[in-house]
Amino acid sequence: MTQKEKEAKLILDLAEDFAPFVNDVENSIATTRNHYGRYGAMLCKLSKGSKRNAIIFAYAMLQAGANGQGVSDALNAFFPN
Repeated sequence: MTQKEKEAKLILDLAEDFAPFVNDVENSIATTRNHYGRYGAMLCKLSKGSKRNAIIFAYAMLQAGANGQGVSDALNAFFPN
């Protein structure tokens, strides 16, 4: 298995793990625009402040069906640099 294949598998595995969270967020009342607050809080918790890790987790959330604008806004708001 190549490195790219390993990375793709990791993202898909993470997406599967994130699916219940994403479904809960997307089916709830938005308290922030496109749920960016909930996505940002989860990205901060999971990544422990690492923007690189947050981007990986964000991509997995997108694969799980997260609102793209909400995830993007969360990355911009919680990981500005």
